[in-house]
Amino acid sequence: MKYCKKCLTTDLRPNASFKAGVCIACSYTNSVQDDNSSLKLNILQRKIQQSRKKQRNKGAYDCIVGVSGGKDSTRQAHWVRDRLGLRPLIVCCAYPPKQMSEIGAKNLTNLMEMGFDVVVATPAPQTAAHLALESFKQFGNVCKSTEMSLFSTVPRLAIELGVNTIFWGENPALQVGDAAVEGFDEFDGNNLRRLNTLTAGGTDWLKEEVKSAYLAEHYLYPNEIEFEKKKINIFYLGPAWDDWSNDDNSVYASLQGLTLRPGEELETGDLSNASMLDEEFTNINMMLKYYKFGFGRATDSVNEQIRAGKLSRAEAIKIVETYDGVCSDRIINSYANYVGITINEFWNIANHWVNSEIFDIHDGKRPTKKFKVGINYES
Repeated sequence: MKYCKKCLTTDLRPNASFKAGVCIACSYTNSVQDDNSSLKLNILQRKIQQSRKKQRNKGAYDCIVGVSGGKDSTRQAHWVRDRLGLRPLIVCCAYPPKQMSEIGAKNLTNLMEMGFDVVVATPAPQTAAHLALESFKQFGNVCKSTEMSLFSTVPRLAIELGVNTIFWGENPALQVGDAAVEGFDEFDGNNLRRLNTLTAGGTDWLKEEVKSAYLAEHYLYPNEIEFEKKKINIFYLGPAWDDWSNDDNSVYASLQGLTLRPGEELETGDLSNASMLDEEFTNINMMLKYYKFGFGRATDSVNEQIRAGKLSRAEAIKIVETYDGVCSDRIINSYANYVGITINEFWNIANHWVNSEIFDIHDGKRPTKKFKVGINYES
């Protein structure tokens, strides 16, 4: 395992790419430090105008904004409406009742009360629970099917409604280092279909587990032919924002009525108290990511602050040592009950996916790490 020279990204991240020992995200940050945010906004606006000219349906909505009801999506909805002057339709792929948190429901209601039109699509609960377990068994990812439905619902509705412009927030290639989704430029999100969550393992496993084809469609990302027929374009908003960050988005959204989770760092590992508000099982996924790749949510959080000059690498290492991989027994128990397994079964499935080169594995228990954060280990 090797670390980026500037931040704490490791070369074990799926689709990671280092150049001269520096990750994509750090290289991008260095290249845009002196860029003019107003110029970027103008570029984005021109791209939006070009996209909208191709829209055949000149109906009530100019665009679709995909949301979950959390801090980023709250700010995105406001920014598209108030800064770009567009008429957005807000689309949310909500979680089934037993998975969605009370805070998530409250925050989604908060968005509606701000005057946005919101379409909420929810996968069939029993199917969702079954796929959550199969995702865990087959991929070591309790949220793979959930994320597939989240990313697929937005373009599916865009195609159905004839609204050809879609907005997401951050660019995964430039802000966390997923090289597979790099587009034509920093705003281009049309390669989102290559996101590791959507491509790893294909879709045959899902079709086999969901016997009714109409239930499976909710999870399947539209193909490129469907995109081309409807002239669909996806744009990332983050590059045009001079103050786009977890911290800034958390402050803004909380001032707009977003309900946070203060004081739960040692429950969830979330340093902002504002991530994954809509449900709790994603916290398990962040823990599993840590066991598979040697980094978790805390790493992603401090990397952003390192690039912004708010933290030194040494300071960040101390934070990561404390919070990476944190997920409480309460949350794990809740997931086990949801999918119908015991805690011992949970850990035995999880341990199948643990990277034994960097963790010691224990039957029916949590792994223990063998590495020190920030230190390179030769393979």
